[in-house]
Amino acid sequence: MTFGFLLLEDLRVPRSPAHCRALGLPAGLATSGDCADWLRVEGLATAQARDLAQITHHLGGRARRLPSASPGLCLLAALPPGSWSALLRAVRHSAKLPALAEELACALRAAGGSPGPLRLAKRLLPVSGRALIQGILNVTPDSFHDGGRWTSPGRAVSHALRMVEAGADLVDIGGESTRPGARPVSAREELRRVIPVIEALSKRVSVPLSVDTTKAEVADAALGAGAEIVNDISGLAFEPRLAEVAARHRAGLILAHIRGRPSTMQKHPRYRHLLPEVVTSLQGSIRRAVEAGVCRDAIVADPGIGFGKTAHHNLLLLRYLPALHSTGCPVLVGASRKSFLAKLLGDGPPHRLHGSLAVAAWAVAGGASVLRVHDVAATRQVVRVVEAVRDATMLRP
Repeated sequence: MTFGFLLLEDLRVPRSPAHCRALGLPAGLATSGDCADWLRVEGLATAQARDLAQITHHLGGRARRLPSASPGLCLLAALPPGSWSALLRAVRHSAKLPALAEELACALRAAGGSPGPLRLAKRLLPVSGRALIQGILNVTPDSFHDGGRWTSPGRAVSHALRMVEAGADLVDIGGESTRPGARPVSAREELRRVIPVIEALSKRVSVPLSVDTTKAEVADAALGAGAEIVNDISGLAFEPRLAEVAARHRAGLILAHIRGRPSTMQKHPRYRHLLPEVVTSLQGSIRRAVEAGVCRDAIVADPGIGFGKTAHHNLLLLRYLPALHSTGCPVLVGASRKSFLAKLLGDGPPHRLHGSLAVAAWAVAGGASVLRVHDVAATRQVVRVVEAVRDATMLRP
């Protein structure tokens, strides 16, 4: 039986019942104001739930079963703040919870700010201490912000070089728009758009290149042409074979959460419990990738801001971003100039820079390891200042 779990560190239960539902906590807790370390685990067998409840009580916490729409039992454990290490030791000694112990250890490392480094075929890429800036290079005619600007390989390469000069740590090259309502393109057309750019850039930049694709054929060719990472917005849902391609090339793999497909994903997206559903889906994607041979240390988790979510869903994911460390992988946030900002600011993509920078600052403060952005120079300045304040360390001139 597979399980999914949500780790909420030192969380005071929100007063809002809507926030409780989003976190998968009983609405009745909304008035308690309890501050605790919360662990919500789904898919447990009866003996596993009993063991975990006993461990929780032994540590001075409390546990209760919750209704579950998925197979198995759902258990909510409330532990005294700072109990994670003791919980992990106890879970490791349980003969019934070995798989949970392994994934909980990864999650706690990520929550503690020590994920990575990201293991690529050619290098180790540090993803802790300093957030990485991933510059967006859309070689498409119809992307929501910059569609048509970089369709010429020469202009695309020049723009990528400017992003690297401005401080991009990675460049993400995409040949198929995934904006809401976008229609798919053939693998042949996607290859025609991205391969010349990847081949040219791989000879001219030292930073890793990622290919933004959901197609195994495109990923295979792009990795052969010099890319080192595959960015799959479907989390292996569209073409599971993509994981085998990434494993064969020993490539990095960014796995995002999406509900539906780009052409339909924004038609009335609904969630019963937003955070548990997003995190459990990502945990499933990560397990499938590892089973296909991808190194767990090569995987990055992306909550999929704007992919099958309302503006309110996006805000909730950002508000409780630290919960994404439950995946045990570094977290990527891609919110740059997206339409939910228009609901807050009332402007189109050309006027969403300041909103995008605000999200970047919030994401770094919430533990994001990678930011996927259009505006590299401005984001880099904001991020470095946030990190300097967080660490109380002077920036180097």
